[in-house]
Amino acid sequence: MPQRTKQVLAYLAWALASAVLIVGGCFLINCLVDPLWYLRGNVLTEINYPFNERLSKINQFLPRLHDYDCLILGSSRATLLPVGSLKGYRCVNFALSDGQIGEFLLYARYLRTRGIAPSLLIVDLRVEDFIELLPPPYVPGFIRTSEDPPSIFTTYLSLDALNFSIRTLRGDAPHHRYYDQNFDARLEVRSSKHRYNPSAPIEPMAPPFDVHPERAEMYIELRQLFPAARAIGYIPPESASRIAAFSLTGGLDSYLGAIGRIAGAYDEVLDFAIPSTLTESREGTYDGSHYSETVNARIGAALLADNADPGVDWHRQGQTTIIALYHERLRQFLETAKQAKARTE
Repeated sequence: MPQRTKQVLAYLAWALASAVLIVGGCFLINCLVDPLWYLRGNVLTEINYPFNERLSKINQFLPRLHDYDCLILGSSRATLLPVGSLKGYRCVNFALSDGQIGEFLLYARYLRTRGIAPSLLIVDLRVEDFIELLPPPYVPGFIRTSEDPPSIFTTYLSLDALNFSIRTLRGDAPHHRYYDQNFDARLEVRSSKHRYNPSAPIEPMAPPFDVHPERAEMYIELRQLFPAARAIGYIPPESASRIAAFSLTGGLDSYLGAIGRIAGAYDEVLDFAIPSTLTESREGTYDGSHYSETVNARIGAALLADNADPGVDWHRQGQTTIIALYHERLRQFLETAKQAKARTE
């Protein structure tokens, strides 16, 4: 064999071996960090960041879907609802960062075709769904077509996944939330300078927005996908300052009317966003919208105990009573905020 040919073959063998080593190393790192939750999650640091919950939660929970008798759907606030607080049920939490009702519907249909038949359905009634423009649902293509998710080999042989792994090892979190080794959502510990501190005076929520009470029908459609389930809708805590800013736009009653329409289709609707000692306080939340694990554990227990305290129960108190209570508590809160501001001037 000519010397030149030997050199070319040696070079090709070296290049091939190098490529195999690089690809193998990429795959191994991705499997150990598991940024998209195909396996057991991150075995190196036991911290799993929500880089792509829309794919990750399918990867992690789809193979064991028949093990669950409880389904949670919602936005990032509902990701913090601990399944351990829902005693007597084995719950799977499919809440998504920035999730909206159009996505909840698509995921519910996909999971139903895959065999989930929950006896308990818990839905986060997302306030923003009624007052914001809703973009088209952002979900992986396989969710729309009811196909299998991409294989681990397709995904973990990619540089995109390797980038997620490197970011995980560097602690470069995309949100203030992460998932532990049991895939329960946690909030990062934040310094005192990052604590929630709403500005005063309270001003009307900035436009543009319109109230869309007709979107209640989408939540009713979601409930109807699982007619045999006990359906609980809940509104997570929201800072009283944020609710007050919304109320000053004049859209509160229309929004509450939509919640009343939903309450007629659900077995239970508990509202923890009404101003209360919990939501008037600056403690327990870093942004006025996402509340601590302790608060969410209390809410999870309340959902099953049929105890809305410190919120309100839309079945027991009724729409007219609740709307009046909202206005009275907001009046008191705004007056207290006004007096507090006057003392500091």
